[in-house]
Amino acid sequence: MWRTLGQESTIEWLSNSIREGAIHHAYLFLGPEHVGKMTLALDLACALNCQSDNPPCGECHACSRILEWKHADVLVPPPANEVDEDGESEDDKTAGPSNSILIKQMRKLDHMANLPPFEGKWKVILIDDADRMTVASANYILKTLEEPPEHIVWMLLATNENALLDTIISRCQRVDVRPMAMPELANMLMERYGADEERANLLARVSGGRTGWAISAMQDDSVMTARASRLESIIQLMQMGPTARFDLSREMDQQYRRDQKAVLETLDVWTTWWRDLMMMKTSCADTVVNVDYVNDLNEQAQSLTLELVRESIANLDEARENLALNVIPRLVFDSLVYSIPRVLRSTAERATPTGAAQDKSETE
Repeated sequence: MWRTLGQESTIEWLSNSIREGAIHHAYLFLGPEHVGKMTLALDLACALNCQSDNPPCGECHACSRILEWKHADVLVPPPANEVDEDGESEDDKTAGPSNSILIKQMRKLDHMANLPPFEGKWKVILIDDADRMTVASANYILKTLEEPPEHIVWMLLATNENALLDTIISRCQRVDVRPMAMPELANMLMERYGADEERANLLARVSGGRTGWAISAMQDDSVMTARASRLESIIQLMQMGPTARFDLSREMDQQYRRDQKAVLETLDVWTTWWRDLMMMKTSCADTVVNVDYVNDLNEQAQSLTLELVRESIANLDEARENLALNVIPRLVFDSLVYSIPRVLRSTAERATPTGAAQDKSETE
């Protein structure tokens, strides 16, 4: 049974491919963070190795081993710090993000990929965040993707298609993993997870239709707490003076060195805030994402021009692009936080929404 939700046409296509023996040697799963790419890739790995007559059953020995990450033929890149390599590699010549997938990791993975399946029918090479491969590591696997050994399937998962080499994309079968329609996702949360209507509608809207995010938020309160913290940070930033903004930029730079994904998620949440402000300015309040912060949005929208809102969205997009291009993070964050317009608390007195922590400090 496929566990993936909201991807019925894709699942039907993959199922037919398996039944007809038309299995591609490499798949590229593209979609937003937390939309369900990994779930779909693991479902496909199960279907390829399932021991039942109706794959994937999710219960046979092979499926159980795969879903528990114990199957010998489902491989992921080894951690960079666990791969020893003598001499200088191509990756050493250019500085890149600390969480890049390096050529030494791909060499190790490629060696394992060229061995025949040990436990199952197919060997699956699973690369999450494939858009984090360096140019050297991506180029290294091109020949293998072009002329793969038998019974090997590569599965690359990525969010940013533009960060991938065109030659990588052309060698893979593209699988677009799209967000669910919000009403459909809300109904699923109510029926499968027992959410009440108000919470289901909120999670469906805030998630943007990303099933993985919505389910995680349903099961773990810390997901919504983290979102509230990020929304509070952009509200506070708009009240900060130059010194506080300098300190915030330094904090973001330090956090980016430790956990790039967390900072990028913060930028994504900030972007939803500014897009909501645009909706408020253009009389489209019914399409606002952060509906539980509508009072704050309304107050700020009255204090900002549409031009400033559009500029802020463009600056956030530019910050993400520059980070992807390996521009020095501190410079990116300095430019971003100083570009955000200031809205003084006296013109934007806030009522904290349910579930958000009340910040009693004022930074001027």
